[in-house]
Amino acid sequence: MQKMPSRRAAWLATLALPLIACGGGDPYQGLTADDLYRMAENELAEGDQENAVEALERLHVSFGDWPRLPEAGLLLARAHYENDDYLTARAEYRRFLDRFAAHPGAPDAAAGECRSLAALAPASQRDQGFTEEALTVCGNVVLDYARTSQAEEAEALRANLRRTMAEKEYLNADHYFRRRQYDSAIIYYQFVVDLYPETDLAPQALLGVYLSNQAIGYDDLAEEARTRLLQEYPDSPQAVEIRTVGSAS
Repeated sequence: MQKMPSRRAAWLATLALPLIACGGGDPYQGLTADDLYRMAENELAEGDQENAVEALERLHVSFGDWPRLPEAGLLLARAHYENDDYLTARAEYRRFLDRFAAHPGAPDAAAGECRSLAALAPASQRDQGFTEEALTVCGNVVLDYARTSQAEEAEALRANLRRTMAEKEYLNADHYFRRRQYDSAIIYYQFVVDLYPETDLAPQALLGVYLSNQAIGYDDLAEEARTRLLQEYPDSPQAVEIRTVGSAS
């Protein structure tokens, strides 16, 4: 059996010394819902997320009618998140929202679900299923809780996620460009420009469209891309580069 940390043992001994002294096998026996909640808070403060989860799960099982159960649900979700168990954290935040949609903690739960999904989003080279779901959830937080700190956090996460999606398309374009498959490269470069115009990859993609069309010999389309780059992203490094190319020619 795993040895209980001394800090936790001291806490339990303080609350339930008679039961422990009698050899009771249940470390939570005799503890109230308030005791379990305070224990979980202390465990989280000390960085022991697993013990916090155990205490909170016992609270939910033993005290299903406790008036502060919504708070315990939020704390449980947070404990899972801080333990890097993002999938379970997302499920707990979603469960809170399904059960306590009108609770004052709902904005925190919504932001927590957004945060958990964002943490599950993979690198740009991999499948972006979680990224797409996170974009939807985080976007809903921005709309549902406008002008709150939770909405600001969700918007920042959403911007990072959109950059990841743009990078995925840009890497596809770059893959085809390096293999001189310029028609395919243009398609993916254009995805970046049209779908993620606010990202730093958009001017890079427009430069890619310009160079790809030049390589094919579509000078008119290349000039359209050049003009758009100079007009929409005049201060970008790519605009500086294309001006230099134009001056040299």
